[in-house]
Amino acid sequence: MILSVQDLTFKFRGKTIFSHASMQINQHAIYGLVAPNGYGKSTLLNLLTGLLHPQSGRIQLLDQSMSRQLIFEKVAYLQDNSVLYPYLTGQQHLDFLTAVHRLDRQAVATIAGQLQTADFLNQRVSKYSLGMKQRLLLVMALVVKPTILLLDEPLNGLDPTSLQLVREALLDLAQQDVTVLISSHNLDELMKVTQHYFFITGHQIHEEVLGPHDSAEARYNALFAPTV
Repeated sequence: MILSVQDLTFKFRGKTIFSHASMQINQHAIYGLVAPNGYGKSTLLNLLTGLLHPQSGRIQLLDQSMSRQLIFEKVAYLQDNSVLYPYLTGQQHLDFLTAVHRLDRQAVATIAGQLQTADFLNQRVSKYSLGMKQRLLLVMALVVKPTILLLDEPLNGLDPTSLQLVREALLDLAQQDVTVLISSHNLDELMKVTQHYFFITGHQIHEEVLGPHDSAEARYNALFAPTV
């Protein structure tokens, strides 16, 4: 078992987000996490990383109960509002991670090269476009070699070049022993990297595997389109 959520209940300011919800991932692959805003996508990712705590239920990672040490060693989380330091360069961010996690510098440089960051790594982050920031953040998530990679809206606002580079990096991960859970509204891009989805509806988490001719957008509309 890679990830298990059992009978999860979480409320925030009196509003129920999850009610006795469950989900399970047993195989390394790329999975989409899909729902409209306010349904709990980011909340779920925060629960999976211990940033939030449920009122009840159980979360396990890699057949173990959650702990800070386990999350530090095995999980990388790219949040929608991940903070970069504007007066540091991209390279300085990578140097810090290299020191903290005792990473191989050449391996870090290789991953940075795959996402074509060389042209801007030595610039201050304050000068980065959104696409540059997202690519740097993804490099930072990948270099720690996580077993579980959680991505919250990593495709937002990316230009076509950045989208292609991120897509290629994700597909490369699919060939490795890495589980990727991606929250995104960009269903067209999600369909290019996975057919496997978790939809959040009715305070529950529903797993679906779409066929090669199915459309994630059509399924989304069927689940979430307002009734007349």
